[in-house]
Amino acid sequence: MNRRITRLTVGLAVAFAVLMVQLTNLGYFSAEQLRRHELNQRAVTAFGAPRGAIVSADGETIAPALIPTEAEPRPTRTYPHGPLYAHTAGYFALTPGVVGGLERHYNAELSGSATDIAIDELADLFRDAHRVGDLNLTLHHGVQLTARAALGDWDGSVVVVVPTTGEILALWSRPSFDPNKVETWAPDSPTTNSGMPPASAYRRHYGLAGATTSDAASADLLAGASRASGRTGIDLPGEPDAVAASAGVPLTPLQLAMAAASVANGGVRMRPYVVHSVGVRTTMHPDGGEPAGTGALPATMPQAAGRLFETDDASELLARMAAQARQASISLAPADGVEIPAAIAAGLLSDPAAGGTRTGSWAVLVAPPDAPTVVVAVVIEPDTTLDVAEPQGGGTLAAMIAATAAEATLALRAVSDPDRP
Repeated sequence: MNRRITRLTVGLAVAFAVLMVQLTNLGYFSAEQLRRHELNQRAVTAFGAPRGAIVSADGETIAPALIPTEAEPRPTRTYPHGPLYAHTAGYFALTPGVVGGLERHYNAELSGSATDIAIDELADLFRDAHRVGDLNLTLHHGVQLTARAALGDWDGSVVVVVPTTGEILALWSRPSFDPNKVETWAPDSPTTNSGMPPASAYRRHYGLAGATTSDAASADLLAGASRASGRTGIDLPGEPDAVAASAGVPLTPLQLAMAAASVANGGVRMRPYVVHSVGVRTTMHPDGGEPAGTGALPATMPQAAGRLFETDDASELLARMAAQARQASISLAPADGVEIPAAIAAGLLSDPAAGGTRTGSWAVLVAPPDAPTVVVAVVIEPDTTLDVAEPQGGGTLAAMIAATAAEATLALRAVSDPDRP
């Protein structure tokens, strides 16, 4: 009898220990991951409560701050640029549970519930001082506008990234949606389980292939990209895992961009991110004064996410991509009277549903090849009215769009962001 009681006691003790470990894991170690999960609707703050602004790298307001007043005690979130940032900034609607994008992923910072925002000093525990966080993005408004204009009426995506840091300067996908009208969406709209259309540059996979069988540069780039075809780690919700494709290498436009960026960065892939820093503002001053800014949290630090290419292989591949650009007569518009060379890789994607009769195209561009500062990836979906693919690698419409976006990026950043890396 005593032996049975001892075994039972030990068993209960072990079970209790396992339970405590799991509760500790869920409540502490995994809390942040669970809180930011796209399906966790309980993480959403009360609608109409104070909320921080979302601002582009060049100072454009993407979502104004929500500051309740006597005249408007429950202000509504608005997005002045409509569909332009919908896939990234997301949406924050009055309908309970309707929230996505950065609004979801950084809800604790925007609402001020994050500990490092809510409590600035010990005295804040004993007074009514409410703070919220403003998201300062890496996205550049001018570059984002150029990406949208360059893609035009074609469905697809344009991604612009700084290869040495992983900063995303533009993330545009078409079709998009109006985040101001989320509540009017039809129940049968073609959306994902997060409510966002599936064409987002970091959520949709395409089967990519080289333009021709002799296009070794494109094939080598895709081979390297396939070695890290899972999540890139971008600070946005709902990035999918790797998937199988019926033809070609399955990649999202973001994964394609980061593969090309790794070539430009000596083979090292950086973790992409769209939030540069979080500013902190006081919405209700404890002494009844006007709201005022109170500083900012540390900026996001660039982080390596693995090596896709050996250094020598990356250099050799970049040289072949530069030669391919010269052969296709692709360079960027003169700056101070001097043309900027580029390096390119390009290829095709097919639509299996159409029996391979329709094709789209993809391209990546690195500029300048000798000291890369910008990488652009473009994917154009198959179109029933226009065959956007051309047989020459680098001669595709996608490559022309990439060159347009790269030119604008180099020009705009030189003017508005002289101190940013």
